Amino acid sequence: METMGRSLAACFVALVLAGCARTNPLDDDTDGGLDAGSIDRPGFDAGPDSGRDGAPVPIGCAPAGDEGCNGTDDDCDGEIDEDLVPMVCEGGGTRLCIAGRWSACPRRCEHCIPGSERICFLSYCTYWGVQTCAADGRAFGPCAERRAPDECLSIALNRRDSPELEQCCVDNAYCCSDKHDLDGDGDRAESLGSCEGVLCGP
Repeated sequence: METMGRSLAACFVALVLAGCARTNPLDDDTDGGLDAGSIDRPGFDAGPDSGRDGAPVPIGCAPAGDEGCNGTDDDCDGEIDEDLVPMVCEGGGTRLCIAGRWSACPRRCEHCIPGSERICFLSYCTYWGVQTCAADGRAFGPCAERRAPDECLSIALNRRDSPELEQCCVDNAYCCSDKHDLDGDGDRAESLGSCEGVLCGP
């Protein structure tokens, strides 16, 4: 009797375990053999044509190669124009992919050509100086004192910082700061004289 009781108890435990095992839909053969890693996501296909790194492919998407800047999911990974390396511009700076298009290269000549120089005028010492255009082409730097050239030296010594000194600068084919508004247009920040190769074109 004792042996028969132990056998009955063992059978009961086996039946309970078998019943529990069949209550897990992931292990039930009737569901097509699904497991936790193959449950479908709405709108995605997790089949053999999965995208980069095994990610699900959006339904109806046909991989067309590497991702490009075109507003399209070229590699069918569910993301658009991602992980694109900025393009280096010849004159400096970079182009970025924005809204499916590459941005324009930054302008390096908004006001003056980077590294170019124009003559400026000081109210002390030599009364003559040079300004260098900044690397971004947007403005001239500070006025660095220099000795006036021989053709304007006497005017610098006698008339100092004056319209006459600026006129000498213009007359001798320099690109000159219009500090004294020689052209009378009210703009003292502009340049006068031979400024080809110094100022940006139109």
